[in-house]
Amino acid sequence: MSINWFDVFDAVCNRANGALEWGLPEPWVHAELYAELKKNENSTGWKPFPKEVPYVTFYPVSLPRKTNRDWKLEGAVKWADLCLHHEKEKAWCWFEFKVRHTGESVRQQQAANEARDAFRKDVIGLAGFDRILTANSWEQHDKYTNAYWFPSLLTKKAPAIRSGKHSFVAAYLQLDGQHDSKTWSDEVLKREIASWFAFRVKDSSRKGNLPNIGITPSPHLLAKRHSLLICEWTSEIRDDSQC
Repeated sequence: MSINWFDVFDAVCNRANGALEWGLPEPWVHAELYAELKKNENSTGWKPFPKEVPYVTFYPVSLPRKTNRDWKLEGAVKWADLCLHHEKEKAWCWFEFKVRHTGESVRQQQAANEARDAFRKDVIGLAGFDRILTANSWEQHDKYTNAYWFPSLLTKKAPAIRSGKHSFVAAYLQLDGQHDSKTWSDEVLKREIASWFAFRVKDSSRKGNLPNIGITPSPHLLAKRHSLLICEWTSEIRDDSQC
């Protein structure tokens, strides 16, 4: 069973009670997304981790310090906004999201462009995901990715990352209004995503292809006020020997 992210975000937006009017609403949405997913885990089978967890990507949003890690060869560590595991289906979901206000009229276009730029970087960060190095980092953490809760929360689950189905989801929630087609149309967004992909891949040792990314806008305004856009794709390996 896949996650209906539009239903999840709709439920969150409908219980906002003014929280989304706050200047920096993303942390509130983050906590409420986890609460909604946790509430439904018995029916969906998808269990969310109660913390942001690290994954290794060859196309990082921002580059690590040279003294920390050689990202071109080893990849960079990114902390996923949410990670979910479906044990029965041997499936994983890696999720990043952005929440933005539409901006005042005088800088609405600038706000939209900045939001799209941040969003496309999240998409490409997920596109550079490496399952083997991510599993390794959960088992043998270096000092830049270690935390006291790793052994109890991550280490035992690390082997399952190396195979199975991995879904990648990037979501953009725009508050109070529809997405502007000049900024968020399929054609424009795919072009911007491809541009950032080309920029990152030219310096990376991972010369992969851009995944087949599905782009889906919300069919209606969430809580009658907000717009959601989802980019998602899947990758599947059923046998560890193929990794």
